[in-house]
Amino acid sequence: MSDLLSQIQSLTQNNSNKSTSAADQLAEAYKRSQQNRIDVLTNKQKALEQKQQFFNQLKSKIDSLISNIDIFTASNASTKFKIKSVSSSKSDVVTATADKDAILGINSLKVNRLASNDVLITKSLNIGDSQIFSVSGEDLTFKINNKEIKLTIAENSTNEQAMKAIVSAINSANDVNVTASYVKDTSSTGRITITSKDTGQLNKITFDDNGSNVLNSLGLDNINPNAENRTQILTGNQYAYYKVANIEQLNSEIEINGLNISRDSNSISDVLPGLTLNLLKAQESSEQAVTLTTDVNTNGVENLINPILNSYNELIKFLKSNNTITKSESSVGSLLFNIRSISSQSITPLSGSDMKYLTDIGIKINSDGTLSLNDKTKLTKALKNNPDEVANLFTANDGFAKKIEKSIEMLLGDKGLIQSKRKSIGEQIDQTIKRNKEVTASIDKQAENLKKEYMSMLKVYLEAQNQYNTLFTNLSTNNY
Repeated sequence: MSDLLSQIQSLTQNNSNKSTSAADQLAEAYKRSQQNRIDVLTNKQKALEQKQQFFNQLKSKIDSLISNIDIFTASNASTKFKIKSVSSSKSDVVTATADKDAILGINSLKVNRLASNDVLITKSLNIGDSQIFSVSGEDLTFKINNKEIKLTIAENSTNEQAMKAIVSAINSANDVNVTASYVKDTSSTGRITITSKDTGQLNKITFDDNGSNVLNSLGLDNINPNAENRTQILTGNQYAYYKVANIEQLNSEIEINGLNISRDSNSISDVLPGLTLNLLKAQESSEQAVTLTTDVNTNGVENLINPILNSYNELIKFLKSNNTITKSESSVGSLLFNIRSISSQSITPLSGSDMKYLTDIGIKINSDGTLSLNDKTKLTKALKNNPDEVANLFTANDGFAKKIEKSIEMLLGDKGLIQSKRKSIGEQIDQTIKRNKEVTASIDKQAENLKKEYMSMLKVYLEAQNQYNTLFTNLSTNNY
């Protein structure tokens, strides 16, 4: 008690304001003396939050890895290793794409003619206001490509008005497979052009006036749409005609390895197995043929396997960069050990094959346990010789993807290690936060009690001092 009184005396010095300040200082001094209790809980919370963040990030890394594993466990996974590529020596003339059925090798191709859209052009009609169309009436019909088209041409319609009505009727019709346009070929005349939507002889334009005299008024009776050579009866650009009279000329024509081939499209996929040819420009007869070279698509396979290698590497790097947790959590340490060992394990080869390690296709195991494809020549050779053997390294029941999947399966799901750890750590964080609040409240309460005790003792002290002063004064006055 004497110590406390001495402290009180030194803090107050008989000053009321200073006494209040001293009480606060006393409370704060007590809080500082108890700060270590709070610090222990705060540090524990931070450590738990760091561990929680670790397991959240671990889940993210594993989710990324799983998404890449799924590619190699799909039913068609092995076919992805059989992709081919094809290059063209004249990509402005023809380009090509290849699928797994493409045959490796070189082909010579010359584009003699591109496939074209059939175009039907009506005769030229004067379009002045006094030029009245020769046909009018409601429910007029004609046929394009055997599809009946109905329209109304108002009485006294000019040629221009009638042609616009005809164009609108054609373009509004369903399944005609053509598009029509009204064109002013001169300042005083106009024509209708009808163009097939698709190229080639199979998409030629046919028509039938159907007794309405609408198409005949446009001069289409000048040609026979059903003839192989649809030449004009009356020749001259002022009359109706097909832009290409010979329907065979609507087809593309190419020469492949000395063989002449005709198709109704500029995209041809039924000539060379596994190749789709895209014709872009016809060549002059004096031009050299295009060389198409089909090879294995090493870049494509590299793009296929790099994501799983990268996500595998990211997981290893992540685990190693969190060495403290890896060592303190036995399950995490086991995961790192198991994951790292997969890259050097053998895989059951296909019958007759001796390819059973990732290193057999040019994949290097780096000193830190990560993997990298550093020998594309080796991979290309393996893909040419037998792509199924390459695929087997990744897609077999004990292949690279399956081994990883098995090593992480215990971590996954609602009852898996990661989820249970996240739940447990979350509960510990909540308990620590609660305990921190309780301890802080207890310290604050005790500090407040100390303030009250101090003020109470101060009051007693001041009253005693006052009594002493009074007594001393009285004694002095009475000469005692």
